[in-house]
Amino acid sequence: MFEFYEGATSEGTNPRITIRKGGQLVLTSGAVEMLGDDVEFVQIGFDRNTGVVGIRAATEDAKGRYRLRSQKTSGSRLVTGKRFFTHNGLTIEKAQTFDAEAYDGGIVGFKLTDEPAEADAEVPAPVETAPAKTAPAKKTGGRRKAKAA
Repeated sequence: MFEFYEGATSEGTNPRITIRKGGQLVLTSGAVEMLGDDVEFVQIGFDRNTGVVGIRAATEDAKGRYRLRSQKTSGSRLVTGKRFFTHNGLTIEKAQTFDAEAYDGGIVGFKLTDEPAEADAEVPAPVETAPAKTAPAKKTGGRRKAKAA
């Protein structure tokens, strides 16, 4: 029996930044607003002394720029930061979400060593549904033996 989540959905308005395992950064609409709504390119920096990853708006001709891509299904924006993390020797073992903070110079970032952001709300109990119909399993492999007449 399938149980489907029917609780509140996240609109992504809190300023947060998620790092996915492959090094992709996901900025909620709130984090994008901190950078500026019309930002198309960003640069990513790392402060080794504090452990802060910072993102700032960049021009189209800036060296080391990344395109800030839109997602069709949400207000979040994506940055492929794999080269940045590799260059700085930072390994991302699992996806983590951090609260975005404003730093001097128009930089928006998060402290990589901080604990990830907590969920906004409690997860409601799952909703039970009727069992799904399944197709019979197919037999695979092996030859069928012919019956002797």
